[in-house]
Amino acid sequence: MPLPNDEIAYGRYLVNAALCSECHTKREKGEPLPGMDFAGGREFNLPDATITTANITPDMDSGIGSWSKEQFVNRFKSFSDSAAYKPTPVVKGGFQTVMPWTTFSNMKTSDIEAIYAYLRTVKPVKNQITKFVAH
Repeated sequence: MPLPNDEIAYGRYLVNAALCSECHTKREKGEPLPGMDFAGGREFNLPDATITTANITPDMDSGIGSWSKEQFVNRFKSFSDSAAYKPTPVVKGGFQTVMPWTTFSNMKTSDIEAIYAYLRTVKPVKNQITKFVAH
């Protein structure tokens, strides 16, 4: 495990430990598509909807390239305050996600910042995603 003060190496370690690429890389026949690392597009077909994972590459248009570090951290941390965050009941045709936000929301801010720093180093991939389609 890299030392946390080597932010990019530590972020890469955390991204690998959290298996971010498993969901955020499109697959065919169980294999990741070459050149699509972290570009999203993996589909989860549920009875009432298809959920597609987000592009988390630093692409400015379709990924998180325009996100500031604070926006990235806040996206995770917004699920950690049990007084402020109230889970939304899943209703037929209503938006839902497979991202385990509440699980990752309690990570240390410095760890989320390291993940952000590492993701800024991966190849930007233009891959526009429609995250949710109700059936």
